[in-house]
Amino acid sequence: MSASPEQIRSTADAYLAALTAGDLEAVLDLYAEGATVEDPVGGGTVHQGKAAIREFYASVVALRIEGEVLEARVCGNDLLFNFEITTHFDGGAKATINVWDLMTHDEQGKVAAMRAYWTPENMS
Repeated sequence: MSASPEQIRSTADAYLAALTAGDLEAVLDLYAEGATVEDPVGGGTVHQGKAAIREFYASVVALRIEGEVLEARVCGNDLLFNFEITTHFDGGAKATINVWDLMTHDEQGKVAAMRAYWTPENMS
């Protein structure tokens, strides 16, 4: 039995909630064991497997982040969603990035592959 569109759609909210809470385990729980993460697409690095994905996200969740899902679409096992996150730094500085993520889900509803689409032009 495959995941429902609602289950797949809920990944976007769970992902942003985990990032903003700084909850590495919640982020990892979204991913299948042999999943891949490419962030950003074209950056030359694909993180494969939970250990590599843990290493990638460890530095991300250590940041003070706020964010929101702007739009999400489910098509089959794919979730395409647009979100913005703002990272807050010491001294009051901050940076905002607008990202499109494409997450392909397996039959259990776990993310099997994530590809993030953004470039420096999407940062302010």
